[in-house]
Amino acid sequence: MEALILGIYACIVWLIFFKYKLLPWNTVAKVIVFTIPVVGMITLILLLNIFSPSSSNVVVVRNSVGIVSQVKGRVTEVPVTVNQRVKKGDVLFKIDSTQYQASVNALRAKLNLAKMRVKQNQALVESGSGNRFDLEKAQADLAELSEQTLNSEYDLAQTVVRAPSDGTVINVQLRPGAFVAAFPIASVMTFMEDAPQIYALFNQNELHQIEVGNEAEFYIPSFPGEILKARVESIILAEGQGQISVSGNLPTIGLREIPVNRFAVKLAMDDRHADLLLPAGAVGDGAVYTDHLAFLHVIRKVMLRISTKLNYIIPKLH
Repeated sequence: MEALILGIYACIVWLIFFKYKLLPWNTVAKVIVFTIPVVGMITLILLLNIFSPSSSNVVVVRNSVGIVSQVKGRVTEVPVTVNQRVKKGDVLFKIDSTQYQASVNALRAKLNLAKMRVKQNQALVESGSGNRFDLEKAQADLAELSEQTLNSEYDLAQTVVRAPSDGTVINVQLRPGAFVAAFPIASVMTFMEDAPQIYALFNQNELHQIEVGNEAEFYIPSFPGEILKARVESIILAEGQGQISVSGNLPTIGLREIPVNRFAVKLAMDDRHADLLLPAGAVGDGAVYTDHLAFLHVIRKVMLRISTKLNYIIPKLH
């Protein structure tokens, strides 16, 4: 964009001083002609960086969930494949439910018997020939069996493992016949949510004009030529260097020079891009348009659009 502005300026100078010779090309004219673009470009760049700050580190993050079985057993079916997109509630894999179904059936039989015992003891107490202690014990047994049945039915339902949300199954090493156990740190499948989280990293002095709700745009090389619309969702005013772990040691601040850090601005993508699946870990460029000097936004938008078009070019020699 700067080159385009300088090109237009050069054409105007050529028309005024050489084509139509409206003004003399003397020393004063030369100083003015060369001073205007230098001062103008410096001012333009400084204002752009304040009121339309850009970031060369826009990162796409998608939460990954390690799928862990809630019950142990042998896998009977794995209906999903690698990189398959699924909806919330879709079946990921099934575990042999024979023992869990048998447990539910046995508890339901005991539960029916307990209900019958409560009715019988209730009738005896009402007729005066029964013991209230026996009725209370029967009611307690019924309540206990009800809870055991609910717990057993829950285990039975967990033999069918379902997707926790809309997403993509990334790592599918699981096969029918494999034995899985309810071990929290041993996931059997990697699931990645579809909903992306977009973070743009800015230097500290670029944040003072950025506010929640500001318009933003970004692009990633995976979609050359395309500009993705967004809004500033939040400004994360925290960074790893500002965290001190709880310990008995004194902070080691001052031993070495602390490097200049950046802070993340979280962006929320526009609903028009809801069906677009952004690659997790993709890095691109973007900009935030503040509420001041809106005419500068046009220049930044043109710069972004030119940059994303360049992603069509792949400078490889092989």
